[in-house]
Amino acid sequence: MKLHLKNELEEIPPAADAAEASLLAQGASADAVYAARLVIEELVSNTIKYAYQDSDPHEILLDLRIQEGTMVLEVSDDGHPFNPLEAQAPDLSLPAADRPIGGLGLHLVRSMTDSLTYARKDGRNIVTIQKSLS
Repeated sequence: MKLHLKNELEEIPPAADAAEASLLAQGASADAVYAARLVIEELVSNTIKYAYQDSDPHEILLDLRIQEGTMVLEVSDDGHPFNPLEAQAPDLSLPAADRPIGGLGLHLVRSMTDSLTYARKDGRNIVTIQKSLS
């Protein structure tokens, strides 16, 4: 399944719903469906909020596929280079009120998926996550 999203927050819920429906139709576990929704919500919202310095229209691409019992979800955008693997993990030992804002969503994405990779190619950020369907 390939989706082309505008850089508008309203695009996120229908994209997450479409991914969920596709995964459920293919017998994915609740954990895999939840991970897909989380990845779409976190990565796409972060892209919309932080990747662009202009208010021009931009396209965010989602590519969801199943390979050998594994969900592969690729999120691609033409925003500023940003490698989520280099983002500092939040200090979870601190009380929530004492933690700086930000970083928890990426931490959840990393912890709920089996793998996360990043590439910058042809002016695009490409984040690929994998999660077992079982």
